[in-house]
Amino acid sequence: MLINRNGIAALSAALVFAGPVAAESVMSSWLGPTQPITQYAHEEWASAVKEATSGEVDIRLVLGGALIPAKATTQGIADGVAQIGLVSAAYTPSELPVSNALGDMGFATPDPMILALAYGDFMMNEPAGYDEWRNNGVIYGGAHSTPSYHYICREELRSVADFQGKRIRLFGGGWARFAEEKLGAISVNMTFGEIFTGLERGALDCVAADPTVLTNGPSIKELVKGFTTLQLSPYYTNATWIYNPDFWQGLSDAQRRAIFDESAQALARLHIKYAEQVDASLAEASADGVALIESAELQAAYDEWVAADAAAIREIAAAKFSIDDPEALFSTFQTYIDKWNGLLASIDRSNEAELTDLIKTNLYDKIDVSTYGMK
Repeated sequence: MLINRNGIAALSAALVFAGPVAAESVMSSWLGPTQPITQYAHEEWASAVKEATSGEVDIRLVLGGALIPAKATTQGIADGVAQIGLVSAAYTPSELPVSNALGDMGFATPDPMILALAYGDFMMNEPAGYDEWRNNGVIYGGAHSTPSYHYICREELRSVADFQGKRIRLFGGGWARFAEEKLGAISVNMTFGEIFTGLERGALDCVAADPTVLTNGPSIKELVKGFTTLQLSPYYTNATWIYNPDFWQGLSDAQRRAIFDESAQALARLHIKYAEQVDASLAEASADGVALIESAELQAAYDEWVAADAAAIREIAAAKFSIDDPEALFSTFQTYIDKWNGLLASIDRSNEAELTDLIKTNLYDKIDVSTYGMK
């Protein structure tokens, strides 16, 4: 079904608001039920929000892009097809240029938790971030990160020469630049849901992805022979939750605060579970015959590229994303990276209660729920 603005009224007419909240609110996600984000940041979060609000905020998940496809999520949430959505900024670079420009900074600091919390903090507190989402008709609610990306391939690829001409599913950005410039590979842009079919049919030789996709989500372990370790940037320029303004502004302050409290725990839980699943997925894949490959040659090529690309990202931000002052944008974002690097250095990242308290205290508690997203 195609979604367009002329048809929104018919699709959203059944979502009836009673008093300050919806009797049942809908969250649209293009991910499937076994993906860690779905399990730990959406299903468990929705259940916790319902309990924390005594059933007043009851969120029903619609998965697999059945209601709104990935690339149309921002528009769909703005128009009220659903009240809450998951957004990957890479799918809509023209709508979210600041987010996509900031996505290039993860290659020098490929720490998923630092990047996710820095990015979410920036988007909720810096005008350049907050306004980008608000100008698209939605309210931003927080960010997660995947684990760091590596190359997962149909064959065992061990050297720069092995990657020459290989078709790799990439998100664009620095992932594509490195693969094309240093490896001579071919960047293929396809959605997350197309990965399995792409490998199965030979349209892809590799995917750049985190290790959990071997056994969760698309579960590609049976289609691949090699996992080439290279600590690429994770994917963090996303919205774990965006909100329709009518929905958000119809909530009470207490309900908005409950959503933020549960968001802090959901982000802590997801990152901890992601880290656990990385180890489990690699162990299972290795036991089933997938070669785990480390290459000093590939790592040296990557390190050399990262050092040279620092200047390029500023040129790209200006030319491709029309950022007026890239230096100021990247310098500001670096302060958020430094902030969360310092905060996370002092805690046990595997302790959910401790991590939740850190995120809650240093991000969500600082936001005034009586004014945030209310204009």
